[in-house]
Amino acid sequence: MLYRVANINDSEVLANLHAESWRESYRGIFPDQFLDNDVWVERRNSWANRLSSPKSNQYVLVAIDGDNICGFICAFGNESARWGTFIDNLHVSRTYQGKGIGKQLMHLIAKWADENYSHKGLYLEVLEDNSNARDFYHRMGAKHQETNLWLPPGSNVKVNDLLYIWENNLLLL
Repeated sequence: MLYRVANINDSEVLANLHAESWRESYRGIFPDQFLDNDVWVERRNSWANRLSSPKSNQYVLVAIDGDNICGFICAFGNESARWGTFIDNLHVSRTYQGKGIGKQLMHLIAKWADENYSHKGLYLEVLEDNSNARDFYHRMGAKHQETNLWLPPGSNVKVNDLLYIWENNLLLL
């Protein structure tokens, strides 16, 4: 497995992987209309913008097996004065899950954050109904800090969005 920084040429693949992950993980949480029709375009636009005009604290890594991007992580260093570095996305293709790719991507982000930012905390948000992701983050040592309401794309019904934290990224190194 090779890990490298993402570039603009990866935007379509990341959008596809992200859209497929949402379709698999958020069925019943996001509206079917959005997942079946709009998610690909919404993710394509998001990744094209994110990779063509990155924020100065953005870091996106991809996991590559042969010629295939099979996972990625996107973080924003020191995004919060209170919590530290924000992990905005972590997605691994279903066929590659359970092989340590997500864990390695988390480790690499923790290392990057440790080397580049004085605040050593990491945090992310995960939907309450996404039990697989929640279980993974618990195994990685995350602690549930608070619950907020979030309005999913294409929806008019808010869902519980859980804030998970690692007070010290060294726990992931």
